[in-house]
Amino acid sequence: MPYTKEKQKEYNREYHQSDEGKKSNKISSWKRRGLVVSSQEEIDEIYDRWLNSERCEKKGCEYTETNYKCMDHEHLNGKYGAFRNILCDICNKNNKINNTSGTPNVYKQEDGWLYRKMINKKDHNKWFKTKQEAIDYKIQYELKQ
Repeated sequence: MPYTKEKQKEYNREYHQSDEGKKSNKISSWKRRGLVVSSQEEIDEIYDRWLNSERCEKKGCEYTETNYKCMDHEHLNGKYGAFRNILCDICNKNNKINNTSGTPNVYKQEDGWLYRKMINKKDHNKWFKTKQEAIDYKIQYELKQ
């Protein structure tokens, strides 16, 4: 007998609350944000490291409800998507601001490059065909600020 819609919803709820479901959702989220891995073993190691991380690996900051743990990965630098560390949200955002994670605010997209910056709690986005165009724009734009 096939599942009814209610049974399917119940199964989905139970799965997403299970350890396997939580792991699957977290890994999918990382991949959407740009993490690139070469094997299942590598992603399992990263997930286990994330799961067992009790403090930020950069400064030892405590994780809180508002300063949650993040998976940090390369954004450019020829190693796009490579895992680096488990950081707190504050250190992860500061990496981007302080240019320790490639070129801050410049992101690879399927169809080009995006310059994205939060200004007065509003997103400022601009698309470019090449990485260099995005970086040049970033430099000129931020010099004006």
